[in-house]
Amino acid sequence: MDFIKALGYLAVASRMKRLTDRFMRGGSQAYKSLGIDFEPRLFTVFYLIYTQDSPLSISEIASSLKISHPAVIQTTQMLIKKGLIKSFQDSQDRRIRRLAITGKGKELVNFLIPIWNDFETATSELFEKADVDMLDIIKRIEARLDEEDVGNRIINRIKQRQYNSVEILDYMPEYKEYFQKLNYEWLEKYFQVEDLDKKILLNPEEQIIKEGGFVLFARMEEKVVGTTAILKRDEKTYEIAKMAVTEKAQGMQVGRKLTKEAVARAKEKGAKKLILKTDNRLRAAVNLYRTFGFKVTQTESTASGKYERERFGIQMKLDL
Repeated sequence: MDFIKALGYLAVASRMKRLTDRFMRGGSQAYKSLGIDFEPRLFTVFYLIYTQDSPLSISEIASSLKISHPAVIQTTQMLIKKGLIKSFQDSQDRRIRRLAITGKGKELVNFLIPIWNDFETATSELFEKADVDMLDIIKRIEARLDEEDVGNRIINRIKQRQYNSVEILDYMPEYKEYFQKLNYEWLEKYFQVEDLDKKILLNPEEQIIKEGGFVLFARMEEKVVGTTAILKRDEKTYEIAKMAVTEKAQGMQVGRKLTKEAVARAKEKGAKKLILKTDNRLRAAVNLYRTFGFKVTQTESTASGKYERERFGIQMKLDL
């Protein structure tokens, strides 16, 4: 069994590389049969340098071919070693080295042009017999990759799967210990647990729910991994507070889903404004809130009271 083929799209990059390797080996075989000291992997850089009226820098070659600088450097070093191109300092900027074809390189190109035509014809015939317009397929795939690369496509899928796996739960007495435990975890890491924290964390029913707010929990794989409170400040203003996600679940969309639910609940209550207090040390949290449209309205210099100055560097607001 062809294991890579059986894996389908899971191993498509490996399969394409294997196909590329077959083309490269075929080209090497052709050069070797003619006694020519050249390799297919040198072609694009070598031919680009040959076609230019003026010498090129590594950056210009990388930009034209859309390949990495290290890949260009590796290829040019091989071409220099073979005596096909030469390297010299730029006359205007001595930090830049430029590359130009040598006399030996020009002689080789003249000899290789008809052979490269044979390469092109043989490859074209191969795809015609396979009834595939490969260049058009490649062009369309590249266009889709220009819109969003493979890495982002995979990461977005992972994030969506994680997000979908997060279950949001309303407060119940049996979850009370998690409200305290999860908040203590991050408070002890970044700050100190103050009396005001204990008052709220030990009595969420009295301090939050009976005052018109609510407490939410996030569960993944039957484990409570996050929580947040939404405090009622007045009839039109609510505050997100005591947002906590256990360290092992951070980066797994728990905070995003809690925040989205908090915003939705505040809207249901008729809120026109949602505020929160955070700190630049909690960079991931700040960036998360920004994606929901929260904007900074207050900085540390305008915070009131020692507790707020030490704990909260910024206040943010979202108009609902």
